[in-house]
Amino acid sequence: MKRVLLAFTAAVIAFSFLPADKAEAFSLGGSTRVLGTSPALKKERQLTMTRAPKAYNLFCMNNPVECRSGGSDIITANYALMQTLNKVNRGVNRSIKWVRDRNNVWKIGNRTGDCEDYALTKRSRLMKLGVPAAALRMAIVKNQKGQGHAVLVVKTTKGDLVLDNVNNNITLRESTAYRWIGIASANPYRWQLL
Repeated sequence: MKRVLLAFTAAVIAFSFLPADKAEAFSLGGSTRVLGTSPALKKERQLTMTRAPKAYNLFCMNNPVECRSGGSDIITANYALMQTLNKVNRGVNRSIKWVRDRNNVWKIGNRTGDCEDYALTKRSRLMKLGVPAAALRMAIVKNQKGQGHAVLVVKTTKGDLVLDNVNNNITLRESTAYRWIGIASANPYRWQLL
């Protein structure tokens, strides 16, 4: 036991004297542990968790079934899924007349509404069609004019797909001209700052 403790202490002391650029990997007991070089670890460190927007929390308090999670958080992109996403995206875009919501009340299924209402309605319809709730993420962005905007993001094996009320075509997240501010995690009550 003393030998293991001494070896551990020696490794910690040696590791602490390494220059910062060399301190990314160290060996202890024959196994190597890489620190800071894993893409998943870097991504995890870059994500900052936060609470959902206040208006969304109020919506969820009044509509808990709409804010559930569950199922796979990434779904397989295939022809059937794309058909469903396109049908819902275009159908909701046609069914709601855009009207600015001065009180910032998020709602679903109304005849009029703004961007959050479109995105929530799409999420609701897709969940009813069997798309896992955990893969359907509300997101807040800034458009080219710097105005706040909400979209629905669908996490798929082919990338993050954006369903937007200003575009009937579904696009990959990285193909949009938006500045991404925050997105719901698999738990819709916890959001990630981007």
